[in-house]
Amino acid sequence: MSRSTTTARSAVLLTVGALILSACAGAESAPSVDAAGTSASRSAGGAGAPAPSTPLGGAGSTVEPDAATSPTDTASASPSKAPATASSPAPSKTPTTTGAQLTAPSGTGTIRRVSTTAQLSAAISAAQPGDVIRVAAGTYSGRLSVMTSGTKAAPITIEPDGAVKVTLTASLPMPSCGATGPDENRTVTFLRGASWWTLKGVSIDGGVMVSARNANLASKWFSGRVAAGDWTSRRAIPGRGTNDPIAAKNALARLSQIVGATIVPSDGITLDAVTLTRKGLHVRASRYGLVRGSRIFDVACGTGPGIWLGNYSDGWTITGNQIGRIASSSYKHYMQEGIRIGGASSYAVVTGNTVTDLPGDGRAFTTDVDSSYNVFSHNTAQNVAIGFNEQMSGWGNVWEYNTVSTYRTAGFSVRMMDNVLKSPSKNSSSYGLLMRCNVASGGKDFQAGGMATGKLTSNSFGEIQLGSNLRAYFVSAGNTYNGAAVVPPTNPTPSLSGC
Repeated sequence: MSRSTTTARSAVLLTVGALILSACAGAESAPSVDAAGTSASRSAGGAGAPAPSTPLGGAGSTVEPDAATSPTDTASASPSKAPATASSPAPSKTPTTTGAQLTAPSGTGTIRRVSTTAQLSAAISAAQPGDVIRVAAGTYSGRLSVMTSGTKAAPITIEPDGAVKVTLTASLPMPSCGATGPDENRTVTFLRGASWWTLKGVSIDGGVMVSARNANLASKWFSGRVAAGDWTSRRAIPGRGTNDPIAAKNALARLSQIVGATIVPSDGITLDAVTLTRKGLHVRASRYGLVRGSRIFDVACGTGPGIWLGNYSDGWTITGNQIGRIASSSYKHYMQEGIRIGGASSYAVVTGNTVTDLPGDGRAFTTDVDSSYNVFSHNTAQNVAIGFNEQMSGWGNVWEYNTVSTYRTAGFSVRMMDNVLKSPSKNSSSYGLLMRCNVASGGKDFQAGGMATGKLTSNSFGEIQLGSNLRAYFVSAGNTYNGAAVVPPTNPTPSLSGC
């Protein structure tokens, strides 16, 4: 397949994503069903992560733990050094927001200008589809909880009022470095089905949380099925057993029937040219979002990865972002990864991202526990433990045109824990993987422990390590190497021929 064909394919996949608005054997951790919030609080306020100092770049399997609904309190302190609000036309007849200046509708909504945290919070509460909330320069302190919605055709936008710097921050409890699940306490939270919002061009110290109503019920059911080894029930959820993004739209409806409560996702959340520090982005049972051109760095230990999609968060596009300096967790690797897609979250397009400088067992790009039919292309990883990591029961994932260097454990890794199995397992092994046109340099470029019907094609790998059992059944399980039903050599000649 030529590069042009692959590029076209990636473009199609990106379009689909938009249309549905869209390790060595001892190193990979076992499935975890630990609950979040079991660790003691470490500190409050802005401490917990070093202040940004240098630009980014340069030299197990886990079921997302259940989590309580994020806090909904909103502070009302004024921003530091906030300038006087810029003049604006006379207010329209749209109901006013406390202290906010309103501009006549532009396009489908109203421009709401704010210059204090109280005004910002009130504008968020009053916003209607198509509105734009423009925030004056300054630092705004206080949690912002969003529980209203725009529409797909008319999202609500929060952005700086001109070419100015806007920082949103909050005094947040900080978990211990040994926390076993993602921290739910974030500066900005989208809750209870709040959908179709865009955060554009702002800095957020304390991260973003996007969560469905009753996401914890989906997580609890899924965790139970994983613990029971019940892959058939898990794959019976629409869009999990076959590559069908249209059917996947009904996944949460089916789960709602199973758990006996309506799961209401917070869909269509966009982070565009945003900077996140101290905490990253965590998503639960919410779909079709976009993270584009953003920077996520200096994330405190015990809070979770830079980006974590969990609990059936389908159809996200993550493109052109820089992620790095995720502080080392004293628990397991999944708490310190760059981009993590797990908990049956599927149909993501992850392209053109750079993840660097992850200490300890930090892994740059990971899929885990039924995360399937995702595309990872043209991404770069550097100075990490593992660059690209497919863990438990990924089906139909595509890894192509990715590059990794300066890694400590492996460049690319596929389900190492299944090396103990004499044959692949649909409960835990990789199925239908496509690994093509990738580059790794540094030794142990590719390793795998359990896979079936996978294709390794035209990769620049100088060392390939397969588990002994996988080597024995590689061909009989339908795997191929460079288009042939043969076991790959341990030390192939690196080649991108055909890419």
